[in-house]
Amino acid sequence: MANETVAPVLGQRLGHPPAKTSVLGACPLDCPDACSWIVDLEGGRPVALRANRSHPFTGKSLCVKTQPYLAYAAHPDRLLHPQRRVGAKGEGRFERITWDEALDEIAGRLHGVIAEHGAEAIWPYAGAGTVGWIQGIVGAGKRLFHALGASRHDPNICSVAGHVGMSYTTGSAAGMDPEDLVHSKLILLWGTNTIVTNRHLWPFLKTARDRGATLVTLDPVRTVTAKHSDLHIPLRPGTDGALALGLMQRLVELGAEDRDYLEGRTVGWEAFRDTVLVDFPLDRVAQICGVEASTLHKLAELVAERRPTAVRTAMGMQRHQGGGQASRVLSCLPAVTGDFQRLGGGICYSTSPCYPLDADALCRPGLQPGPTRSLAMTRLGEGLLELTDPPVKALVAWAANPAASNPDQRRVREGLAREDLFTVVIENFQTDTADYADILLPGTMQIEHADLHDSYSHLYLQWNEPAVPPPGECLPHTEIFRRLARRLGLEEPALYASDDDLARAALGADHPALEGITLEGLRETGWARLRWPDPFQPFLERFPTSSGKFEFSSPRGEQDGVGRLPGYTPPLVAAASGDDGSFALLTPANQFLLNSMFANSPSHARAGGPTITLHPDEVERLGLTAGRDVRVWNPRGEFFAELRASDAVPPGVAVCPKGQWPKLAGGASANATVEERDADMGRGAVYHDTRVFVGPAKGRPRSPSRGGGRPRRGEGATRPEPMSIRSEI
Repeated sequence: MANETVAPVLGQRLGHPPAKTSVLGACPLDCPDACSWIVDLEGGRPVALRANRSHPFTGKSLCVKTQPYLAYAAHPDRLLHPQRRVGAKGEGRFERITWDEALDEIAGRLHGVIAEHGAEAIWPYAGAGTVGWIQGIVGAGKRLFHALGASRHDPNICSVAGHVGMSYTTGSAAGMDPEDLVHSKLILLWGTNTIVTNRHLWPFLKTARDRGATLVTLDPVRTVTAKHSDLHIPLRPGTDGALALGLMQRLVELGAEDRDYLEGRTVGWEAFRDTVLVDFPLDRVAQICGVEASTLHKLAELVAERRPTAVRTAMGMQRHQGGGQASRVLSCLPAVTGDFQRLGGGICYSTSPCYPLDADALCRPGLQPGPTRSLAMTRLGEGLLELTDPPVKALVAWAANPAASNPDQRRVREGLAREDLFTVVIENFQTDTADYADILLPGTMQIEHADLHDSYSHLYLQWNEPAVPPPGECLPHTEIFRRLARRLGLEEPALYASDDDLARAALGADHPALEGITLEGLRETGWARLRWPDPFQPFLERFPTSSGKFEFSSPRGEQDGVGRLPGYTPPLVAAASGDDGSFALLTPANQFLLNSMFANSPSHARAGGPTITLHPDEVERLGLTAGRDVRVWNPRGEFFAELRASDAVPPGVAVCPKGQWPKLAGGASANATVEERDADMGRGAVYHDTRVFVGPAKGRPRSPSRGGGRPRRGEGATRPEPMSIRSEI
């Protein structure tokens, strides 16, 4: 495959593309699977995208999101040239300019901001449109903005509460290798719709089941994963921590705790058992969680009997007021059962901490002229509207669409609409955020640039080789920032490092897990397993905590104000009674979209428009009709969606899959109702701690189809066919 990888690039540079060749790459999406893929070329043109079957985790196929990726990259509405705003902010009217004009204006405006307000008035706002280490949130641009002394961007929008919560007990969220779930006898899929959001893990779960494992899904909604599990626990949103505590209390009552493990490998067990667990008998927990007590007793008996037991949890569970504590508590379960010492036992949340790449060598924080403030990604509205010391005067956004994806959509848009805010957006398409740009720059897509990729669901490092030249005047993020550094007059040599140099810097950490892994080797094979022992059991000998043991009792937790012992922190509003007629709003992943990517793509039309699903009894109670548009609102904002009815959604809960572009969905999406508020740990987001009302869509606004978006139902669109489970497994 070495010749296949390099040949198309060399051939295109010489002007003679080979007739047929293939290029190794990796999926850039914010997805745990981080698939290895192959781009097939004919005459230098990409004609097929397929899974790299040699990759142990990717296997035989790509998901329904990435299968149309080549068509999406060739979408006629790709941004191909730099542009300058000519209309009001938010109108999305631009004129074409040259790269020289764009860079001159950006450099001039940034110099002006620095002169008047200081460099901290610049907010470099990077998202997860690509999660690569070179082009994405970790690498691209950080050297430049560190050298300028700009504010630091805190990417706290996704998984931070869970990471921080688990750090108090295990020292790391790394946990077990998800591939080792094949050795489990009981697998708790806790707050994860694996078939939709982690589909390449599903074959490993099927193997475990074939070997006798029992699959249990704990989720408020009877998802497609729940339907294919042996048992579904439909707990109330945000009550996961209480359920975990109740299970552990019941294990103690049954005498099923692993006393030898608890005595020899943990700290603070007795205090946790005697002061926390006593408050969570399983019958009380059943009332908190809204689950039949008999169902929870059945689950407790399974946990008591089946060894090894593994917990697979994900990011959605920790997006509420008590998300950090919920993850902290959940990590205690394998300690009580002693499963951390067993192959196929333990907990897996994210494998990203297993990648010892050198972030400092890549990002060069030492280039900062002095201390700089940190601005939280989830607090964009607050940052743009309320910060004064200094105010945010320049926003540079790449791989991000905060006008669609951020909480409190109204305030975010209000901030973006400030005439005194200079905004640069690097994008592939004219998103809602792009409509607010002063300068709009065309970035490359994955098949057009180089990148280095890790994963948060496996242990394989991957290289993405560019397969085709960029279309039009598109440039990789790295090249844009190199050109901008030059235009700003910066002389630091590190700002002009090539993409290969950046990759080598990241790979240069002196760590056994990277031994023998080189850029040249990755370019040759496409991927390499980290040099961790196989099987990978990170907590077998010791935990990366101050004591070297599992810490039920954490002095650091007490010092940080989150408690010495784990406990239950309920969500602020999600688990409320709903006596006022409101619903707990859940915004899970859309199986055809990835965050807000692909929402404008005809190739992803099966995603349809925005929908909201209620239990049939709730639809009847409200006097509404399934298939009609409804208004969804709370004091922060409103959006409109097609109403669906399903008993897979429990009473009191409303489910609206995320990912819609507001301008293609009537002007707002579900994030118009989500509050800009922090979780209990790490300033994490609280998307699933929201309550809304649902009613008739009287006077529903209509918006024109723009940016290549699909027409709304009733305007020429067709209802997408129901997904076959076969297509997702």
